[in-house]
Amino acid sequence: MNVLVINGSPKGKASNTMKLTNALLEGIAENKDNIIKQLTVKDMDITPCLGCMSCWGKTAGKCVIDDVMTQVYEDIMQADLVIESFPLYFFGMPGPMKTFTDRMMPLMETYKGECMSIGDNAFHAPRFDMSGKKLVLVSTCGYARTEEIYDALIKEYNFICGKGKYIPLLCPQGEMFAIPPLKPQIEAYLNRYREIGRLLGRGENVSVELINKASEPILPQKAFETLVNNYWNSIL
Repeated sequence: MNVLVINGSPKGKASNTMKLTNALLEGIAENKDNIIKQLTVKDMDITPCLGCMSCWGKTAGKCVIDDVMTQVYEDIMQADLVIESFPLYFFGMPGPMKTFTDRMMPLMETYKGECMSIGDNAFHAPRFDMSGKKLVLVSTCGYARTEEIYDALIKEYNFICGKGKYIPLLCPQGEMFAIPPLKPQIEAYLNRYREIGRLLGRGENVSVELINKASEPILPQKAFETLVNNYWNSIL
C-alpha cells in the first residue's frame, strides 16, 4: 500500500499534530509492504490558486500553474491512503494548508451551475477514479474539546469529500503533548493512534468507536483549565 502524508502544519516536523500522525505511521509501518511518503507543505513553493478556472474549462483536470503541485497530483493518484495532518488555527486550517487545498480543484469535476441540496454530501464528484483510496484527517487544537470547535472545518471536508468518505481524527488539548510530566497519559493516547494505524496498514476498517476514542480529551476539564491558566499566568 502506498501512503502519502501531507504535513500541513506551519511548525513542520515540530508540530504537535505530527506526534499523533507519527504514532499512526508507526502502526501502518508494522506492515513492511507499506510504502510511506511524506510532504511538508511549509517547505513547498506552492503558488496560490489564480481562480482562472482553466482546470474546469480549457485545461480540464490540469492546473495552468507549473510548480511542485504537478508532482503532488501524481502522488495523490498513486496513493492508496492519504493522511492530511495539521492543527486547527482560528477554527480552520492553517494558511499554507488552505493554499494547498485550493490547488486541489483540478481533481474535482467542473461546476455547471446545478442547484442542489448538498447537506453533508460532496458538492463535486472527483474527476478521476478515486475508488479504493482512503483519506484520513489528523488534527489537534488547543481547546478543551472538539465539539463545535471543528464544525466549520468538518463542513468544508464534507463539501469536498462527503460525510463518511474520510476518517476524522480530531484531538483537543493538543498543547499537552509538549508537557513532560504528562508523558504516561500522552503515551496511552498515542497508543490509540498506533492501533488505528495497524488497522489502516492492514487495509481494515476503523470503527466509529475507535475514531471517537482517538478524539477524546487527554485530561479532565478541570485539570486542563488549571494547566492553561498556569501557562498564561506565567507569561503575563
